[in-house]
Amino acid sequence: MQSWDRNLLLNTSTCNFCFYLEIVWKELEKENKEFFEAYTKRRAEKASEAETSQKIHEILLDSSKKDTNDDA
Repeated sequence: MQSWDRNLLLNTSTCNFCFYLEIVWKELEKENKEFFEAYTKRRAEKASEAETSQKIHEILLDSSKKDTNDDA
């Protein structure tokens, strides 16, 4: 099998897998609505926490740089 044949086969298999995965995921969401609502909420909370931590880190880093420049 040539390289491009393998790549085409892999890409097609990946697309098929993604298609079926999406169908299964949607069915799971229907069957376990409360679980997926909690899951989605927790992911959003984690993203918000990570964003807040990043902002705090940047503020502290900027403050540290200003302190270093003031001492010079």
